[in-house]
Amino acid sequence: MATIETARPERESVYDRLVELVFSGDYAPGSKLTERELADELQVSRIPVRESLAKMVAQGLLLGGGRREGVRLRKYMPDEIRQLYEFRQFLEAGAVRSATKYAKAADLDRLEAICQEMDQHVGEYGSNVWAQLDHAFHEALAQASHNKRAIQMLRLLLTECHYVFYLRPSRQRREPSPEEALAWMQVVQQEHRQLIDHILAREAEEAEDIIRKHIIAQRY
Repeated sequence: MATIETARPERESVYDRLVELVFSGDYAPGSKLTERELADELQVSRIPVRESLAKMVAQGLLLGGGRREGVRLRKYMPDEIRQLYEFRQFLEAGAVRSATKYAKAADLDRLEAICQEMDQHVGEYGSNVWAQLDHAFHEALAQASHNKRAIQMLRLLLTECHYVFYLRPSRQRREPSPEEALAWMQVVQQEHRQLIDHILAREAEEAEDIIRKHIIAQRY
């Protein structure tokens, strides 16, 4: 029998893997999620899956959870997307402000390395590599805050934003022309590097202003 000490990391591992699976893009908004199918996919028992689904419902990542109600992905209506990005703006702006105070050389090196890799994919709109690197950059920003609570919450927010922006974009969002897409990606990279420069210079106000504009621009 697993002890409390060993059972907790196992459950946390199932939770992390489940979040990744649910927001992988394989499930459409509004999809109903079943314990059995998810447990089979992860090759684990249904108990940690049930616990993880309940946790995701409590965190607002999923809907439902009532008796005989089931659990499902939200459909992310326009107002929900607005709220998601506004909340991310509040939280990530604070994390970036903290990064200007607590970021270490290794944090800045990681941010710069991601930017350099992203440079190679500018112009590849719709590329999974670009999307993953963009996600990694913002996770690295959160890590640079050295605030464990902010890092944990931003990890979930970034996962949702990645899902609604890159994997399952709203039908109401207009597809950009190749020229518009290239210009947008160039601006993204410019703002990423401005963030690195302001964090390095310990310029909190300037860094916070950049990240707020950056997040709102990504919402549309």
